[in-house]
Amino acid sequence: MEGERMISYQQAKDRLIEQMPDYGAERCCWKNAVGRLLREPVWVDRPLPPYDRVMMDGYAMRASDLAVDSLFRVKGVAWAGKAASALSDEPFSCMEVMTGAALPIGADVVIPVEKTERWGDRIIRISDKAMREVGTFIHRAGSDARAGDIALEVGRKIGSREMGVIASCGATSLSVARLPKIAIQATGDELVAVEQMPMDHQIRQSNGHALLAGLTAVGFAAEVLPTLADDASADEIQQKWQGYDLVIVTGAVSMGKKDFVPRAMQDLGYDCLFHGVAQRPGKPLGVWKKSDQMIIALPGNPVSALVGLHAMVLPALRKAIGMKDAVPRMVSLQGKISTPPGLSLHLPVRWVGNEQVGAAPAGNSGDFMGLLRSDGWITLPADACSAQQYEFHEWI
Repeated sequence: MEGERMISYQQAKDRLIEQMPDYGAERCCWKNAVGRLLREPVWVDRPLPPYDRVMMDGYAMRASDLAVDSLFRVKGVAWAGKAASALSDEPFSCMEVMTGAALPIGADVVIPVEKTERWGDRIIRISDKAMREVGTFIHRAGSDARAGDIALEVGRKIGSREMGVIASCGATSLSVARLPKIAIQATGDELVAVEQMPMDHQIRQSNGHALLAGLTAVGFAAEVLPTLADDASADEIQQKWQGYDLVIVTGAVSMGKKDFVPRAMQDLGYDCLFHGVAQRPGKPLGVWKKSDQMIIALPGNPVSALVGLHAMVLPALRKAIGMKDAVPRMVSLQGKISTPPGLSLHLPVRWVGNEQVGAAPAGNSGDFMGLLRSDGWITLPADACSAQQYEFHEWI
C-alpha cells in the first residue's frame, strides 16, 4: 500500500468508474418509479392537452360578437368531464363554462366570471373590454405536446414533475436502470449492535448505518450485514457476500495484523484494481473485482468511511446507472491550508457566503461528531494553491 503502489485520488476515482459494470435495465411499474432513471423514453400518446381546455370559470363566446356588444344571453353550461357542446349560432350567445371544461364548439374566447355582471339567470354584461382577443383563457389542444413527441428522455430521473407527465401519458410500464444489489459490511471485534449497551471497550456499529443513509438519499437500496469478526475466514466472507453486485466494507483493509480483507480477496481469486490511494483521509482504500462483483473496502474510521462514500463510491454508482452529475458549485477557500506532501486532502468545510468556504476539519479521522460542524467538503489536490477554486459538495 505504500510508495509506488499507491495511486492518486483522481486515478483511483477514474479507475473505479471505468471498472464498474453496466447493471442494465429492468421493467418497473410507474407507481414504483420515483427516483429511478429512464432507460427508454416516455412518449406522448395523445396531444397535451387533448382538447381546447377552458382555463377560467366564466363564459365562452365569439370574439366577433364582443367587438359589437357587451350584452350576451347565457345558453347552457359546459362542465369539466363532459364532451364539448356547440355554442348557439344565435348572435350574442354565450355558455357558462367551468375550469377544465372542453371549450364549446364555435367559441374562441373565455371571459372570467369576475369580469362580468349577471342580470338575472340569462343576461350578462362584460365589464372589462380588454379581455376580448381570440384565444384568451383557452389552453389549445396540443399546445404543450403533440402525439408522438418524446415527453421524457433517456437518463431522466423520475421526480414529482416527471411523475405527472408519466401519468398523463399513460406510461404504466417503464424501462429503468437496474439498481445494483448492495451490501454494507462492517468489521471489527469492538463493534456491537446499535440497540445494545456497549461495554467500556466496545462501540456501537455506526459506519454501516451512515453509509446506508448516504446511499438511500441518492436513490440506492442497500442491506447492512451483521458485523464480521476480525478472524473471519475467506469461506465465511464468500458465503456472506454471495449474490451481491457490490459489497462496501468498512475496516480490515489497512496494514494491521487483523486487517483480513486484502488477504481474503487474494485467497478468493479477486483481482485487485488498487489498494492504497494518495489521499487523506482514506489512504488504505482498496477495490477488488471478480466477474461483475465489486468489493470496495473503506477504512474503518468514521470520517474516512463517510468521505470514501462521497468521494469515491457515489460518483462511481451514479456513472454506472447513467445518473447525471449536478453542475458543481465552485468555491474559494478562506485562509491557508497545508496539504500533506504528495496527498490529496478531502477537507470538511463550512459555508461562509459569497461562494466562499472556511475549513472545518474534524479532530481526527475518528471524529464523526466533528463533521456536524461542517456543511460539506472540498478536495485539495497535492499541488493546491490559495487562489484555486474547488468543487463544493454538500454532505448527503
